[in-house]
Amino acid sequence: MRILIVRPGAFGDIVHTLPLAMDLTVAGHEVGWLAEDRWSCLLEGSPSVARVHRLDRAGLRGRRGLGGRLAALASIRRQLRGSYDAVIDAQGLAKSSLFSLLSGAPIRVGHAWPRARECSSLVPARRAPAVATHVIDQQRALALPLGVRAAGGWRFALPRWNHEHAWAKAWMAERGLVRPWLLNVGAGWPTKVWPEERQLQFASRLAAQQVPLVVAWGSPAERIVAERIAVCHGVLAPPTTIPQLAGLLAQGAVVVSGDTGPLHLAHALGTPTIGLFGPVPAERNGPRGTSAINLQAPGAAWERRDLSKVAMGAITAEQVIAAAQQVIAAADQVVARPGLTARPGQAARLGKAARFGQTSSGPDLV
Repeated sequence: MRILIVRPGAFGDIVHTLPLAMDLTVAGHEVGWLAEDRWSCLLEGSPSVARVHRLDRAGLRGRRGLGGRLAALASIRRQLRGSYDAVIDAQGLAKSSLFSLLSGAPIRVGHAWPRARECSSLVPARRAPAVATHVIDQQRALALPLGVRAAGGWRFALPRWNHEHAWAKAWMAERGLVRPWLLNVGAGWPTKVWPEERQLQFASRLAAQQVPLVVAWGSPAERIVAERIAVCHGVLAPPTTIPQLAGLLAQGAVVVSGDTGPLHLAHALGTPTIGLFGPVPAERNGPRGTSAINLQAPGAAWERRDLSKVAMGAITAEQVIAAAQQVIAAADQVVARPGLTARPGQAARLGKAARFGQTSSGPDLV
């Protein structure tokens, strides 16, 4: 069967949906993907995605007027019409349900309410059971209405990016960096960002311990913050494409980041991660596995902008460093003993005192 996944963005959401594509591919289906042009590099060359359809984001947002928006929709229809036997709306919004309809696929699959938001639940479709906690398991459940039951752990079939990995190795070597720690300073929501004061404390502690640090950034505003941190300690990462960023992340001993694309990409690459979570529960979005620890700050769920409602500063530099040392040691143990069975990932919820608790690493689709 030819199956189209509609998941236009964003960065981390596409990474979270890659295991669904792998499940379908392993089951013998041919997978296409409709994604915004700026994220298509995450999919082009993936062994689990046979074809990538690029969305004209600027046109769809009306930046070229009504004519540009209509032209973008017509382009989607021409690309997709008659090409697929089934379509999976893996976003659950009004626009993604529209794209599913434009595909003309006779079988439509989507999330059940409340995961199907806006008016997307009104579009006739086979609905996936709304029982899984983690977003990756929620996405994998979308294969169930097509008769595909996921088995085993998450598998992220990223493109190889050989040139970019070679570039990153050379960049590190030129600066004498061997398995540095990486700190990603930003995130899409202001409430997901670890306060700059805490990041400076983190860099200062690493300087005292002579631990090499690379400070990564995405936007111009993030670069300003990253530059200030790198003055304290560390090497400022250069401007990168997503594949180049993947190369840098793959060279790290550990990646420290808020709940954003680079964190989830690092996890997909197999690099140990420390996830810093606030408005979105780590139980829903956090990396899992023996080389992942998520630190959960207290605060209002799903608050995007009001920093007073999410206490990301409750996560201290000392807690992050201790967690990082733990996952690095665990990863080194796995490398030394390839047959070692991975234990579940850990999550710490920060209140008056930090405590570590176990989270399941297996699928919870039903």
